[in-house]
Amino acid sequence: MKLVINNVVLFVGIFCLYLSFSPPINAADGNNPLVAQACEKVKAKDLCISSLMAEHASRSADLATLALISIKVASSNGTNTSFYIKKTLDTKKLEPAVEQNFQDCEDNYISATQQLDGAVSSLVSKNYKDTKMFLESAIDDAITCDNGLRKMAGNQLELPHRNIMFRQLCINALDVVLFLMTS
Repeated sequence: MKLVINNVVLFVGIFCLYLSFSPPINAADGNNPLVAQACEKVKAKDLCISSLMAEHASRSADLATLALISIKVASSNGTNTSFYIKKTLDTKKLEPAVEQNFQDCEDNYISATQQLDGAVSSLVSKNYKDTKMFLESAIDDAITCDNGLRKMAGNQLELPHRNIMFRQLCINALDVVLFLMTS
């Protein structure tokens, strides 16, 4: 648990430092045309646009900052899901197979949030190849969790829906990074 909290604190610190040096682009009207461009080729375009625009910093962000914000959004979602898993394991009586799937997903989410921290560090240092690799690893962690969840009887719980959202946010972040790499 301390590892997750330490990773979140590190991520927030790096993110704030990065934002303090990023130049504003279109701060006058509150809408950043780069958001639509960055989300243009994303499968979940509406989710991409809404999740980026929900972050105040996106209104004046350049493309690299939008990529960083998209990773931050995925990381925040992953951290919240990790807390949900922990709380569920601590407070609910689950069938043994469901409990095992939750424990496996908890491990996947710890790994995924670490991968997203690595993606942030790589992005800040403009190592886009490693950023891509870290995001792909986080997506793989979400897929691994999803594969276990599909087999379990406890699909009425909230975790499968949370996992789908997390995976899509990671995919969106990867797509924004890929757009940055080709720009």
